[in-house]
Amino acid sequence: MRRLLTFAVLALALVLPAGVAARTTTSADGTLSVKDARGVVTIQGRGAVIGSFAKGSVTINDPIDGDGTGPIVTGDDWSKDKSDTATVWGGTRVRFRIIGGTFKIVVRGRGINLSFVGRGNIILNGAGTDDDGSYAVNGSEYNLLPAFALPFLLSATSP
Repeated sequence: MRRLLTFAVLALALVLPAGVAARTTTSADGTLSVKDARGVVTIQGRGAVIGSFAKGSVTINDPIDGDGTGPIVTGDDWSKDKSDTATVWGGTRVRFRIIGGTFKIVVRGRGINLSFVGRGNIILNGAGTDDDGSYAVNGSEYNLLPAFALPFLLSATSP
């Protein structure tokens, strides 16, 4: 009986943190998908971002230590701290993610692919070429990235 109780407590201790970590989204969260973009994508919000780019840089500002995973960046050729909470990474074929918490991400470059689930302020700004990529909001059809700064608020009710 004592072994069974110990096992049950241990199992609960292992499952509980995983369940809490999995609750990074709410019913008010929206989604943004960006495919093969050229230009600048800015996300200031709360949620989760997973992305990559072919060539360029990503600046991630994570102002609240411990409210999520913190930035995870791989494949970078260089990095530079901008402040205590912000770092810039650059290079070719760079991948990045930040899961949970509040953050600001600015991706500049070409071949930008990313997914964001959460709520926040978005600015999409294509480079003004013939093919600046595309984006979709909340599972809608993909639209061409505009050649001008397009700001909007992302949530579950965004158009």
